[in-house]
Amino acid sequence: MVEAAKTPNAPTGEARSASLSWPWVWAAMVILVCATLYAMVQAPGPVATGRGVTALAFPQSLLYPLETNPHRRLADIAVGMDSITFLADGQRGWAVGDGGTILATQDGGRSWAAQTSVTPQGLNSITFLADGQRGWAVGGGGAILATQDGGRSWHAQTSDTTKPGLNPVAFLADGQRGRAAQTSGTLQGLNSVAFLADGQHGWAVGGGGAILATQDGGRSWAAQIRATIKPGLNSVAFLADGQRGWAVGEGGTILATQDGGRIWAEQTSGTTQLLNSVAFLADGQRGWAVGGGGAILATQDGGRIWAEQTSGTTQLLNSVAFLADGQRGWAVGFDGTILATQDGGRRWAAQTVGTTQRLRSVAFLADGQRGWAVGGGGAIFATQDGGRSWAAQTGGATQWLSSITLLADGQRGWAVGDGGTILATQDGGRNWAAQTRGTTQWINSITFLADGQRGWAVGEGGAIFATQDGGRSWAAQTSGIKQGLYSVTFLADGQRGWVVGQGGTIYATQDGGRTWTKQTSGTPQGLASVTFLDDGQRGWAVGDGGSILDTPDGGRSWAVQTREPKKWLESITFLADGQRGWAVGEGGAILATRDGGRSWAVQTSGTPKWLSSIIFLADGQRGWAVGDGGTILATQDGGRSWAAQTSGTTQRLWSITFLADGQRGWAVGLGGTILATQDGGLTWAFSEPYARYPAPWYGRSCWYAPH
Repeated sequence: MVEAAKTPNAPTGEARSASLSWPWVWAAMVILVCATLYAMVQAPGPVATGRGVTALAFPQSLLYPLETNPHRRLADIAVGMDSITFLADGQRGWAVGDGGTILATQDGGRSWAAQTSVTPQGLNSITFLADGQRGWAVGGGGAILATQDGGRSWHAQTSDTTKPGLNPVAFLADGQRGRAAQTSGTLQGLNSVAFLADGQHGWAVGGGGAILATQDGGRSWAAQIRATIKPGLNSVAFLADGQRGWAVGEGGTILATQDGGRIWAEQTSGTTQLLNSVAFLADGQRGWAVGGGGAILATQDGGRIWAEQTSGTTQLLNSVAFLADGQRGWAVGFDGTILATQDGGRRWAAQTVGTTQRLRSVAFLADGQRGWAVGGGGAIFATQDGGRSWAAQTGGATQWLSSITLLADGQRGWAVGDGGTILATQDGGRNWAAQTRGTTQWINSITFLADGQRGWAVGEGGAIFATQDGGRSWAAQTSGIKQGLYSVTFLADGQRGWVVGQGGTIYATQDGGRTWTKQTSGTPQGLASVTFLDDGQRGWAVGDGGSILDTPDGGRSWAVQTREPKKWLESITFLADGQRGWAVGEGGAILATRDGGRSWAVQTSGTPKWLSSIIFLADGQRGWAVGDGGTILATQDGGRSWAAQTSGTTQRLWSITFLADGQRGWAVGLGGTILATQDGGLTWAFSEPYARYPAPWYGRSCWYAPH
């Protein structure tokens, strides 16, 4: 039998298989490279609106980068913000506020950097030309700032006017205008600025009905004439032609001009409410004004007739913005109010932003999806979906951590604060992770049992939350309490506990919080802190007006002491003997007792700062107190002498805790501050910085790609 001749160059089966697999290898490599590049730049998951930090639920948690110390992701802005503007690209924007603050972003607000404004005056309004280089900001004391380089440098100019205070200023927009900042020549505040397309022509309005105009980009200003002079003016807007404009202000005042402001005539608004903002479409016919009492006025004929629209709120509204279609618009105001309309204002609906801060300005891009709002406490919020959801872009000055507790192992701990924030650590506070809590209410106090599984947290609106699994899940307990709760304590059995709060509120539970019973405090004063001895009988509470309460029977009866001066007492602690105790509060007050609270003596703190929290070790000698301005005080002799420790922060500190060794301690406070010490407070250090790592999906893609 003759074998068939083999073709010399025919590929073997293995070679054919290898040649066929190479395209798949290259495809896998391309996918892996693309996944790596994306994972390196992927934005983190959404942060809860308002000030709270939230944990992402499964499976959403697989899609976003892993974060350590997420509470430090957002920049903390310690001042109120008054105005915001963005370019059409939605990436470059600026915001201004108190103390001459100017912030700029290059990435749509994901990060904000301070610019040097050369003024300590509060800035109330900012505008930029489309080139993103030339811009103006105005504010208190007649300050006018201008830039030619996108805000890298700001300069002040001086105009030759001495007219009364100016509130908003509006400019046309060309370019040689605004190369430096301008001062109006008045000490009154300037509240708004806008530029039209040539940048030469501008207007400013303000106190006493003053209206000023410039034809040269602000190098000189001249007074314009209007019919009345009494009501102050708060906002001004002009069309692109520079002829037609409107100004609004006190007492429902609406003024209009057809000739660039040479003549202003009063229009009938039909309201006496303060008007804070006015906006008109390019046709000069359709416009809106907003102000006090939730007032929203609209016109279809250039202001000859103004009609009130139903806003559905009584909150003062500060700003209004509409898209070019005249259908979609937004208004913002007090108490976190954001209203939106899809039909030109015939119907307005509230949007949820999750803050109670006063919102002062709103801006939207032409797509009607991307928008921003700014307000008190450094608040900057952004939306990508027309306002259906809003996310915080800054931590803000009001981001508070109000209470902290650590277990005896010094590793496991929890901290709580505003916006429903609950953070947990497994490594002694070097890294903190958000826990899911189901509320945006401010949480004021937290406590855990020694097992690290059972814990309780209380806060605004009578909120009480409990966990059985170390905080992995939190459930609301039904208390029937409506008043804000400031402090919670539980005995080691996990059954008996007490909460105190507004209006002298005291409630107690005998079953771990499943049911709560009201106790009679005998005082209408707010109560800020409560503590009980292990026997569950003897307890104390402190609060407003120097109130000190004590009970010998688990709270069935409370007796009220009132000390002079009647300062707010913020925190109280007692040793296990029930005799030695301390309380701290307003004006650096430190009180001490050696007889179970029958008598109290003043100790010298050496500070006028408000003290918020105090703790003592079991020896009754070593103790610490924290408070305003980063204050940390320590004593080695039971409080006969107190010495300041260096905290490294000026933020208000709200809570402090120490382990029994007296070496390891932690303090928390304003701005998400978390401090730790390993040497009894001789040195304090911040928790580890924020860090971000590739999302879980990336690791899985790396595994699947080769397979």
